[in-house]
Amino acid sequence: MEDIIKMAGDAEVFSVCQRWVTQLGFDFFACGTRNPLPIFNPSIGIFSNYPIEWQMAYQNNDYVGIDPVVRRCTDAVSPQIWNCSEFAERPFAEQAQAHGIRYGVSLCIRDGRGYQSLVTFARQEEPCRAMELLELQGMLAMFGQLTHAQLVRQSQCPDVASLTSRELEVLKWSAEGKTSAEIAQIMDIKVRTVNFHVDNCVLKLSASNKLHAVVKAARVGIL
Repeated sequence: MEDIIKMAGDAEVFSVCQRWVTQLGFDFFACGTRNPLPIFNPSIGIFSNYPIEWQMAYQNNDYVGIDPVVRRCTDAVSPQIWNCSEFAERPFAEQAQAHGIRYGVSLCIRDGRGYQSLVTFARQEEPCRAMELLELQGMLAMFGQLTHAQLVRQSQCPDVASLTSRELEVLKWSAEGKTSAEIAQIMDIKVRTVNFHVDNCVLKLSASNKLHAVVKAARVGIL
């Protein structure tokens, strides 16, 4: 685990994760992270050593919409053991098994910024047992938090971090329903200065207007 904590570049991250998961008795790992933005079509980042053919089939067939592991884990607060042979979605299950993905354990991870990840350990032989899960769940959670953080860093809008303290304060008061005139009075600045900060927020967050900027800032947890 110390190797994972010290990891830097993507290639090093991948190599260390693959070696570490193998030591735990699994063939594959996967971490999929859903970005809170855009709201109606959030982007998803994937970090996995699943066979590339399976990753392509999963994406091309939009399997995320029918994946029983995704459905089961999204609302669960504890790790979930699964077995492909028990899935009702037969074409999906058969294709997964054909690529060596038969048994596994998955855990959903959420953070206060609206990002959500599903981390999975999977293998071809030997079902996961409850006793094994007891030994694994701490490692699974730690692995998930680290890979989740890695994907969030890669997908996070860099302009969010460039907002100044004044811009954030204006956004926070805007989120409270305050007008520019009211914010100017609260912050003891001119209305045109408030509007200047609002315009900067809209620009930096690639928003279409003040309301859109407030919503985007709230979705990524900076308000």
